[in-house]
Amino acid sequence: MAMRSASSPRRVYFRAGLPLVCFAGVYFGPKADSESGVNMDKEVRIEVLAPAGGRKRIAVTQTAGKSKVTETWTEKHLEFATRASA
Repeated sequence: MAMRSASSPRRVYFRAGLPLVCFAGVYFGPKADSESGVNMDKEVRIEVLAPAGGRKRIAVTQTAGKSKVTETWTEKHLEFATRASA
């Protein structure tokens, strides 16, 4: 298993109705009530921010051509359903 550097680009996934990125073993996503401007087809860069209100935060930056989108995402606690055995 290869280790990725903290500065390497990350993919954005769509799970549980939210765009998510996994960083340092934690899922991060935008606020549930806000619309994200991040395009899920392109990779993002992540910068670790100081925690706020006891929640871990990251700055998600995506550059596409001349446009640059930066959003602050917080950690998300998700429970994935188990698959039923056949």
